[in-house]
Amino acid sequence: LAKAWLAAHWHNKLNKAAIAAIQIPEVTKSIQEPTVPLALRMSGHLLVGVVRIYNRKVHYLFTDAHDSHLKIRMVR
Repeated sequence: LAKAWLAAHWHNKLNKAAIAAIQIPEVTKSIQEPTVPLALRMSGHLLVGVVRIYNRKVHYLFTDAHDSHLKIRMVR
């Protein structure tokens, strides 16, 4: 949950490797079913972090796919 909180507040602190290591289903499950009670505001901040992590993962995937597509077109 710490990485989700960082993504919500200081999203530039997380690098590509840290973003790739985060498992979104596990994080969302721990937000839905916390071991200790979470305030509604805190769970909202954590969910914003999860959305930012997901956004960056999609951006990285799109960038990699676009670069691969360009390299394939250059080979032809």
